[in-house]
Amino acid sequence: MYRRLTIRNYRSIEEATVVLGPFGLVVGSNGSGKSNVADAFVFARDVATDATTAVSSRGGISSVRRWSRSKPFDVHLELRIAETENDLEHRYLDHVLTIQSLQDGAWKFKKERVEYKAPGADGWKLSRHGHDVSIEGSKIGIDRLGETVSAMFLARQVLPLPAALRSGPTSVRRYRLSPDAMRQPQLVSETGRLHESGINIATAIRRLESNPAELDSVLKPMQRVIPGLMKIGTVEAGRHLLLNFTQRQGEGVADFSASEISEGALRALGVIVAAKQMLKRELLIIEEPEANVHAGAARLIFDVLKEASSRGSVLVTSHSPELLDAAQDETILVCDYQSGVTRVGPLASEQRALVREGLFRLAELVRTEPLRIEGDLPALADPA
Repeated sequence: MYRRLTIRNYRSIEEATVVLGPFGLVVGSNGSGKSNVADAFVFARDVATDATTAVSSRGGISSVRRWSRSKPFDVHLELRIAETENDLEHRYLDHVLTIQSLQDGAWKFKKERVEYKAPGADGWKLSRHGHDVSIEGSKIGIDRLGETVSAMFLARQVLPLPAALRSGPTSVRRYRLSPDAMRQPQLVSETGRLHESGINIATAIRRLESNPAELDSVLKPMQRVIPGLMKIGTVEAGRHLLLNFTQRQGEGVADFSASEISEGALRALGVIVAAKQMLKRELLIIEEPEANVHAGAARLIFDVLKEASSRGSVLVTSHSPELLDAAQDETILVCDYQSGVTRVGPLASEQRALVREGLFRLAELVRTEPLRIEGDLPALADPA
């Protein structure tokens, strides 16, 4: 699945267009806006299901739109979803929306368009201005919509779409793993899909214990993170589950709980489980997977996520030189933050060329000069 998202006035982003194929890496310094790029995809997902919660969960419309002293900006997103890169121009689902700020923290959809384009097949277009709705290519008689209800929610319920495109707007999983949450005793639950924070990691592992082959697919990469690791499992304590690690030590064997495992190892475990659970055509977003993980594990993280990208799309935010080196042949987007605005664009072709010609590794290049967006001049260049 391919996605192209144009973003205007979303949080710190003035304007950017991001095209995601199988694997993309968003890089930049701390505070440059990498998370805002990732969250724009999540926001588009959330709007498609419950726009009111999408806005309120982010602190209200004033926290969603780009800040301005003179006037409130409209938030504008254009999401296009297609099954192949070529289909981005020929066979796709579009969701274009503009959200307007009102007084006292209120907001509404100012304009919105959902369009299914399919040459040789029955396409359609749903447009709205405020409450008013019009539908081309369908006899469905709906002419009004609540000002905070997304037209995408309506379109996915009543208009014909291929299954892959119907699920596309909501098939997004974003992970911001919290080792502290992963260490806590966890109530036994029915939810085996890993939570964004990793808080239910023990339940996810318990589900894997019933399938030795799947559990082994998690254990093997973890053995590259924890030397001597023999087993990952769970133990019950009342109504709670705890992670349990078995490690060979010298001539003996010892068991450890999650509280005795490093933050980096827990984060790596969360990334591996999230990647193994990734569904076909899904967009998997992992924020800073390398945090607290030793540099040598960057290749492991890349390999796990690269394998997952064969089923859908993977987007990673990072400022790890080692992860950059591992992913240097993938799509690399650079974030730059200046004067309160985040700019996003592909890595400068001159810097790409230095890496491809073997003159520098990306990790070395990062230490020599900042990574640049295509079209930007080197820091020491004279624009005159």
